[in-house]
Amino acid sequence: MMKEIGLYPIISDHAVLRFLECCHGLDVEAIRAEIRNSVQTGVRYGAAAVIADGVKYVLREETVVTVHQRGRA
Repeated sequence: MMKEIGLYPIISDHAVLRFLECCHGLDVEAIRAEIRNSVQTGVRYGAAAVIADGVKYVLREETVVTVHQRGRA
């Protein structure tokens, strides 16, 4: 008999992203290119964040680590 370990499965961000990509046709590479275009100059000059079109992109060196809607975080 299998032991019950939890009532609610944990869904990783990777699983959600893959679900959106595979089942809903989300074009992740197009979104990645859009983000890249928005932050490219800020990355070049070593910015810690870039605000573009009402979105704040938080940077750690040349990596976008998170995104916030401007004024919300």
